[in-house]
Amino acid sequence: MKFDEKIKQYGQSHNVPITKDETLDFLLSVIKKENAKRILEIGTAVGFGCITMAENCDVDFIDTLEIDEERFKIANENIKNHNLENKIFTHLIDAKLFLENSEKTYDLIYLDGPKGQYVNYLPYLIKILKNGGIIVADNLHFHGMVTGEIETPKSCRSMIKGLKNYINEVTTNPMFETEILNIGDGVGVTRIKK
Repeated sequence: MKFDEKIKQYGQSHNVPITKDETLDFLLSVIKKENAKRILEIGTAVGFGCITMAENCDVDFIDTLEIDEERFKIANENIKNHNLENKIFTHLIDAKLFLENSEKTYDLIYLDGPKGQYVNYLPYLIKILKNGGIIVADNLHFHGMVTGEIETPKSCRSMIKGLKNYINEVTTNPMFETEILNIGDGVGVTRIKK
């Protein structure tokens, strides 16, 4: 797959979370396999993920959401430098607010924003995903804290609880068909059955 090493290095040197290569490779393979054309990404950061998706997959459009103004500006510059403004549409907005008001439908949603909020997004994701649509959720192991390999510091407890609630919901609710894979930092693939 084609990666922009410059954007990746910027993210790493400025402490901006960047999707791991193996996770991104897997995500691209899911997009291609599902022939997903309309994609929503929650968590733009500096644009590494959405640019990689747009350059490696035959998508119609990607809506990508970011709440941090500085990251949003950098992502827009990176998208412009790749001539992808007609394919990637950035939104400086809280994801929940966007989801509450979205009238679009998507084939695939890539969850890589605030981890503790994944479970709170679910009711909205169900509404905007087409029947049989896919949610790919990153960081479900969160450095071993979710799986109990590493003790969770106090500052992360609420987020880890949210992630565990998300995992519980997508693995026990019959509306979802979910597989959690040991790829990167833990990736969940959930298919919606309406």
